[in-house]
Amino acid sequence: MDDRTKYRDTWAEAKQVALADVFRASATVTNEIGRGTAELQRLVQQLGGSISFRDFYAGVERLAEVSRSIAYNAHNLKVLCDFQIPPATLFTDHYINQFLLMSTQKRTWWLEGPAFCGLAIEPGARILDLGCGTGYYTDVFFSPFAAEIVAIDIDARAIETARRLHQAKNIRYEVMDFRTTLPAGPFDVIVWTPTIFAYTPDDVEALMGKLRGVMADNARLCGFTCVETNQSGREILWHDMPSLAERLKQYFTNVRAFERTHPTVQPPRHELFFFASDGPLPFDAQWPHSVRL
Repeated sequence: MDDRTKYRDTWAEAKQVALADVFRASATVTNEIGRGTAELQRLVQQLGGSISFRDFYAGVERLAEVSRSIAYNAHNLKVLCDFQIPPATLFTDHYINQFLLMSTQKRTWWLEGPAFCGLAIEPGARILDLGCGTGYYTDVFFSPFAAEIVAIDIDARAIETARRLHQAKNIRYEVMDFRTTLPAGPFDVIVWTPTIFAYTPDDVEALMGKLRGVMADNARLCGFTCVETNQSGREILWHDMPSLAERLKQYFTNVRAFERTHPTVQPPRHELFFFASDGPLPFDAQWPHSVRL
């Protein structure tokens, strides 16, 4: 067993399905992939025989279209393997969002959260990424601005995937349960993504104390999540935008929360975004990177 994929391989071996059933369920998609691959080979040969730039560019454009079709179908196949054959994966492969769901279902919520978090990152920041999953956000959205990122997740298979697909010189991935352990600070930015709902209010209460212990002066906590219930209660972290802001206000001087509902997901997905700090936040009057006239 390859050490780079041992957790993936162990998970795959636990799949409760006969391979013949997988072949039948995926036949249409794999046939489309086969046709696309054959056309790719034909197009590559055609490029070499082009006699004008117009012909060459027409081939390149078609090559790109076919490549996207293959990526779409390959990630459609990955949805089958990841979610429709138990046990389902416990983390999100954002390449499925990128190559399949964004284009077909106009889902963009998964991009907005990390983009907003990126606004809170000053160049050269040291970042703690809580619940980093496969490292897609860590690598693509946060690492270009960071001096160092320590990215942690409780799922060893997610960290294995991150190390394989989203490694960078300024990122260190660690398997860690942040309810009990945190990396050594100080951190200028802490990013907390949708794993929030895996934890109870008591977990969050204990975690906030630990986070303050590893945050630099005026460091920012930023993140995003969704409203999973409209009901308030002692065991509910928050049920709307004000209740999210009120919970964070218990721990930070300044809090900004905002929301957006995406009708492309059924039922509509109600997203919440937040910044929290004892110092200035993005879009505050004291924040130096914008002007309001």
